[in-house]
Amino acid sequence: AAAERGGQRAAVRGRPGTLAPARPRPGAAHVRDRGDPLMRKEYGRALRKLFAERMKQALPDYPPQKVSTIHFIPGDRAFCRGGPGDLRRWIVLSPSPKGLDQFTVMLGWSRLGRYPELSMVPCAERPSPDRAEFNSDEYLTRLPWLWTDVDRWWVVREFEAPTTPEALLASMAPVPADEALAAVAPQVDDAMERLLEYGAPYLEALEG
Repeated sequence: AAAERGGQRAAVRGRPGTLAPARPRPGAAHVRDRGDPLMRKEYGRALRKLFAERMKQALPDYPPQKVSTIHFIPGDRAFCRGGPGDLRRWIVLSPSPKGLDQFTVMLGWSRLGRYPELSMVPCAERPSPDRAEFNSDEYLTRLPWLWTDVDRWWVVREFEAPTTPEALLASMAPVPADEALAAVAPQVDDAMERLLEYGAPYLEALEG
């Protein structure tokens, strides 16, 4: 198993990523507004493509899964590992719903043979040392909460409010595909390293 994990890590190019605390949000801290804009489309396109490639290389047991339910956030991408029985383990790429160029990764499960149908995403209950959450039929949490209490996101581009008309126009200019990929890659690689170190073993410890 150790050798297998080593091979998985070799599939990921280990460049440092930037983790930043999430910006405060009004109202309930964990409820996401479906009407908010997503991250910039050029970054979002590169992010989803590269993350799917890294998942195929490092965690092939989690193929992409199309999810059609009101409980799934538009813009997210889901990867699912089935069995045994109705157990479904999930890894979810989740771009910022606040128009910021950053993303997080969620993970969790359902013992009901579906994507978790939760009233709050992610769950208010964070991972516990004794893994009491494993008793829940359905659960979703953020990957960074497996090693920190801070709500951290992988930042592709820091937010800077334009202060002049020229800066505003520059912020709206299209980002070339190669530049978008170069900006996204270090963050995706770091997220995958963390997923292999913390997320995959966490889900593997879950029993049906």
